[in-house]
Amino acid sequence: MSDMWTPLSTRQGTGGVLRHDVPPALSTALRQWIDGAVRESSRLADRVLLRCDLYRDTEHGPEVDDAEFLAWYTPDERLLDVVDAILNLLPGAGVPVQLPAGQKLGMLEAMAGGFANVAFMKHRRPLQELLDDGRSAYTISPNGRALVHRVDPTVTALLNTAARAAGQPDRGSASEHLRRAYTAAYALHPEPGRAYSEAIKAVECAAHATLEPNNTKATLGTMLRELRQHPGQWDVALAGKTGVEGEATITTMLSLLWTGQTSRHGGQQPTREETLAEARMAVDLAVSLVRWFADGTVRRRCP
Repeated sequence: MSDMWTPLSTRQGTGGVLRHDVPPALSTALRQWIDGAVRESSRLADRVLLRCDLYRDTEHGPEVDDAEFLAWYTPDERLLDVVDAILNLLPGAGVPVQLPAGQKLGMLEAMAGGFANVAFMKHRRPLQELLDDGRSAYTISPNGRALVHRVDPTVTALLNTAARAAGQPDRGSASEHLRRAYTAAYALHPEPGRAYSEAIKAVECAAHATLEPNNTKATLGTMLRELRQHPGQWDVALAGKTGVEGEATITTMLSLLWTGQTSRHGGQQPTREETLAEARMAVDLAVSLVRWFADGTVRRRCP
């Protein structure tokens, strides 16, 4: 957000910064983008209509095709849903080419994948410019597949740093879970329960090799027990004045993340879903914990 242009009146404190609605100028620009993007694939418009539960009735006439209907007849309040669906369905952006078992990726398949990625970037970059220039409260997710709420660029940078640090074989799928948690927490329509669950999985993957490498059924709960049963066996870069505060802080953070998940188990009482605020704080905790375990800031003390 810090690099996004804002009008002089806004910089002087006399106007709002981000817009959660779709003002007329942005509406026109988004409709032009939709029109071009949905023509990238013959079935794209059909799938977007179905996903967004939009129906083209007979009053529009046969001369109006699905792409035109989506672009110019979608109500303003549904435009962001349509854009979000298109981002998810656009070909490319690293989507693997599906081949029969045993068949290697040939030159034609590789070229097709390359063209798909070019097509994806062709539409993604202009859309990001429209959202920035329109001062939208939404932006494109790190994986390019969805709209998400804007957050401070520092938060996104920390997420990316943690995800890169976790991109090691012994940290499992921590990076993927962390990105899914972020997307679910800040999506156009957030999913707090999923965000919280993915945050826990990210930490479990990142901490497994450090805390319980020999336990194939390890969970965050069993890892916490391992920490508590073996105090003094863990090196933390910021150990604290007496040498134990760092370890205690890691334990407290893991415990807060583990016990804060209200929807993990069912019981006699109704299950309460996590709130959006709880889920976003869980993701923040996971970003720090994943990075610390992945880069060795927290490690088992050598005997």
